[in-house]
Amino acid sequence: SWPALLWTSAIFAVGHILTIPHPARLAVFFPSLLFGWMRSATGSVLSAVLFHTACNLFAQIAFKFYL
Repeated sequence: SWPALLWTSAIFAVGHILTIPHPARLAVFFPSLLFGWMRSATGSVLSAVLFHTACNLFAQIAFKFYL
């Protein structure tokens, strides 16, 4: 349900800001919504895991070659 997804994403974001107290850490709320929606739409976490992996690889490549 959408309320459960919103609460889960909010708790996930709070967990991130507790580990490193910086407001930018709250931004994980939005990808969390996407990953939760992907899980709900497909019935599996596999699509969310693969997309998360692809995003991390892209970020690492971009950081290495462009920054």
